[in-house]
Amino acid sequence: EKALEVTLKLIMSTVMSDGEKIDKYKALVETMVGALGEENVVTLETLNSLGVELGQNGELEESRKVFERSLAGQEKVLREDHKKT
Repeated sequence: EKALEVTLKLIMSTVMSDGEKIDKYKALVETMVGALGEENVVTLETLNSLGVELGQNGELEESRKVFERSLAGQEKVLREDHKKT
């Protein structure tokens, strides 16, 4: 699963504009939520990646909301004392 995410990031970084990457990340997150659930670790990591992309493109308020959603899910799944939270 991690290899797929890395491959997707590489493809998106080389052939897509920033706006296209954000749109693809949003679509990917929603697909993953439907297929794997909101509380799946890979879904949450992809959600975090969306937050990074939004932040890098100056969409700070939306980025913050996405990071908060990702963190809340990670705390629930991994527990608050896990190194990723």
